[in-house]
Amino acid sequence: MSTRMQTALEKWQTIYEIGDDCGALGLPAGIASEFARLMLAESDIHMEESNGRTEFLGKQIDSFLAKFSEKAEVACALGSMAFKPYVSGDEILVDMVRADRYVPTAFDTNGDVTAAVFMARKTVGKVYYTRLEFHSWDAAAKSYTVENQAYRSIGVDSLGVSCDLSDVEGWEQLQPHQEIENVSAPLFAVFRVPASNRVDMDSAVGVSVYANAVDLIQQADEQWRKITWEYDASEMAVDASVDLFDFSAADKKAEKRLTLPKGKKRLFRKYDFGENADITKMMQVYAPAIRDTSLFNGLNHILQRIEFNVGLAYGTISEPQDVEKTAEEIRTSKQRSYVHVSAMQKALEHALRQLVYAMDVYATLYRLAPQGTCTLACNWGDSVLEDTDKEFQRRLQMCNAKLLKPEYLISYAMGCTVEDAAEYIPEQTDDGGLFSGGGF
Repeated sequence: MSTRMQTALEKWQTIYEIGDDCGALGLPAGIASEFARLMLAESDIHMEESNGRTEFLGKQIDSFLAKFSEKAEVACALGSMAFKPYVSGDEILVDMVRADRYVPTAFDTNGDVTAAVFMARKTVGKVYYTRLEFHSWDAAAKSYTVENQAYRSIGVDSLGVSCDLSDVEGWEQLQPHQEIENVSAPLFAVFRVPASNRVDMDSAVGVSVYANAVDLIQQADEQWRKITWEYDASEMAVDASVDLFDFSAADKKAEKRLTLPKGKKRLFRKYDFGENADITKMMQVYAPAIRDTSLFNGLNHILQRIEFNVGLAYGTISEPQDVEKTAEEIRTSKQRSYVHVSAMQKALEHALRQLVYAMDVYATLYRLAPQGTCTLACNWGDSVLEDTDKEFQRRLQMCNAKLLKPEYLISYAMGCTVEDAAEYIPEQTDDGGLFSGGGF
């Protein structure tokens, strides 16, 4: 990984954690969360076959997906996430490794990661223990190598000196070197955001979903600060002479002893106008007009530009009433989001299939389940582009007009095959209704 990529990754992580100059609106986390939601909203991921192997792997995948739904936002924010399965008892668990916790070291011709270094860290008192786990797949020899190295340091920013794995509780069972034969792919998977890498065009490392809008996000936060300052600066106040307030009998010369109306300390601002002050100026109301409309319009234009740059439909984070006016404009805007999210779903599906293969190898190696074919089925839905409620009403009208067979409507609504949908159709009666030709 180049220095430029490392710097960019640190930047994406910093602003995601609501630091640096991008924290006022929390846009990085909001954008990453929205992409994660769109990517997984209608996902249906399961094993196709029905046998002992798929039943076992299906449970492991379901457990992984339940946890990944909470981590998908981080994967979108940092540009990638590695899935590294390991055996624990009679289960296969999955380490979800953030982009800042692993380094890809080799790629194949398709840009898939074939070797990587994963980092794990433990703290014991004031001592930091770091474990580097090297994974490498040799495609020609179909062999897979895993190496573990442990280090000890007294500072969080350095590896320190080498130590034995047995020195750290929980690592003593790990082997320093292990090789697995007859492996057709790496035993880990990497999900990468499928966006053009403008940070390092020669790199196959994934980039954040908001990588193309970092400067705009900073501008939006600056604009938001102007808005909040406008409200603070235009807060109503009464400028009044100190002579108009009561003094404490203990010390009439001390301003801190001034008696103000209860709960009105923010309202009154005290000034010493002097003995010859004009009586008409001894109390004035400060209440300037608020220029929030123009400021909010400026913010909304910046938000729309962010939506365009990251691939979200207009109105996702900007004000929806200020955008598309025609059906074609709405569809074009949604199409941009649909294409980007679909590409992310395909990238995740590729990673999940690789993960299932790795789990399958471990299930065989450790004899965790009987042999059997296993194929992962991924259905993602299309609500990003299509309003399912409106589409159902359109098909319902076609069905009422006898332009569409009822089983096709049921198939769409229930998510089943047309053949199975036919079983849901009730027997026709003479009392009218949708399926008897009577309508509603």
